[in-house]
Amino acid sequence: MEAVCLDIHPQILLAEDDLELRELLIVVLSRAGYQVTSCDNGLQLLEQLKQGDKYDLVITDVRMPALSGLEVLESQIDNPCCPPFICMTAFGDTMTHATARRFGATATIDKPFDLDEMIELVHSTCLRTEAESLCVGGRS
Repeated sequence: MEAVCLDIHPQILLAEDDLELRELLIVVLSRAGYQVTSCDNGLQLLEQLKQGDKYDLVITDVRMPALSGLEVLESQIDNPCCPPFICMTAFGDTMTHATARRFGATATIDKPFDLDEMIELVHSTCLRTEAESLCVGGRS
């Protein structure tokens, strides 16, 4: 998986089926300096990823209509251009966390979460990804 957050306004692809949470995250992430593209189910998320637009990070709910965030993540395992994924879940059992890790998620955060915690996780993921890209020429 490769992504570079050197951009002044890193691009985030957000997938969340809960309208209220999706809109809140768009506002919070935008205020933190991120450009956010959003969708409300896993099928839309997969379609956005297939369009070839460059995203620095994907934030996805685990359980959504059409396709789950984990199904989308699993579909990207062999994609060398896949950005890092942060998974959000209201069902924070160890199996969900383990599955997300196995499919390549950078992190999984349990709902409800503190918005500052999410921003810190997004920021640290971008910094880590940037450092990996500079040190080893990207991840594959």
